Amino acid sequence: MEKTINYLAFGDSLTVGFGDPAGLGFVALYRQWIEQLLNVPVNLCHAGTNGATTSELLETLESKQELQRHVRQADLITITAGGNDLIQAAIPFFYEGDPQYLKSALQVYEGNYRKLIERIQDLRKNVTTPYVIVLIGLYNPLPQVPDAAYWVQRFNLFLRKLEKPHICIVQVYDAFVGNDSCYLAEDFIHPNGQGYEVLARQVESTVPLEQLQQLVR
Repeated sequence: MEKTINYLAFGDSLTVGFGDPAGLGFVALYRQWIEQLLNVPVNLCHAGTNGATTSELLETLESKQELQRHVRQADLITITAGGNDLIQAAIPFFYEGDPQYLKSALQVYEGNYRKLIERIQDLRKNVTTPYVIVLIGLYNPLPQVPDAAYWVQRFNLFLRKLEKPHICIVQVYDAFVGNDSCYLAEDFIHPNGQGYEVLARQVESTVPLEQLQQLVR
């Protein structure tokens, strides 16, 4: 049998690639890069949902048996989550100035992200093959909102707590700072094509090559 890697891309509009005129997003770019680097085909399951919060992603993982099957079969899982939690809380914060909206969003995000990881690990408890989970941090999707940068960094700081030998944390915040006009699409929230390339490069440079090589089977 031909050697392959099964790749599950799970998450919000960043996983979908929303804002990229070419429709690629970072997922397609990362897949191409792995195929070229390791010279093996990468089977991609695309499970991105525009606008999904961490609560909605957790509900999807809990309820969709097809997605659970892909989790069990995946060698590589990338997750983008949290941007919509932040944006939904930032809107009332912007108008009312009450940081409790953002504090609450951060707490919900932390709880849901832990549950997401626990559920993935539970689904795979009888699977013996190695796998890697790649959690992608947030850039600042609201550079025009005062204090947004502070809260984005709070979200990103939490992600570091989830790091384990099989869980890689990709930070993209610094790569976007000061480059909003270059890397964001016309809505000034999602990345454009160039922004997704930057995102893909950050993933490529963070996930160790040795780990990817171990996934080939």
